[in-house]
Amino acid sequence: QNNKKMSDQKSILKSTILQYGLIYGGISVAFAIMLFIMDMHYQGGSLQQWAGLLIMVGSITAGQLAFRKLNNGYLNLSEAMKIGLGVTIVGIIIALLYGWFQAIVLDPNQIEKATEFALSQAIDQNPEMTDEMIAVTREWIEWGSSPGISTAFAFGFGLIFGGIVSLVTGLIVKKSRPN
Repeated sequence: QNNKKMSDQKSILKSTILQYGLIYGGISVAFAIMLFIMDMHYQGGSLQQWAGLLIMVGSITAGQLAFRKLNNGYLNLSEAMKIGLGVTIVGIIIALLYGWFQAIVLDPNQIEKATEFALSQAIDQNPEMTDEMIAVTREWIEWGSSPGISTAFAFGFGLIFGGIVSLVTGLIVKKSRPN
């Protein structure tokens, strides 16, 4: 009886992670497509970062609440963290796959556009930059926007923020079983 209950709980946990990870990834891709259509996909910026964080928080919280509902109204912090990190990983993988598709197929000049945009922003903010400083800045921007480095940063920062969000939302929505 107890083993069946544990396997049911694991099954619910896995399906919740997959479902809400797909939702997170799907909404992230939809947002990226909207930015692409508006030709804002290479500009970055705080509005995009806040929107991405909001999508992450909403997806993780919704997953945690859905699991709690399916688990007789109970959710411990460990389950909340597993759900949050699982949702984050699934969502980030989907978003990164779309990002690669967009950069390779839809807009092969995306990295160059992003580099030029970031460089012009840096020059606007620091008009006293010398040609040598501009060259070094360009090298750093190109290094940071290379597919391998940008993927590693996106995945790493995504996991860090996903872990923090999972912990905070988990502490808020957890409900322990009475002893």
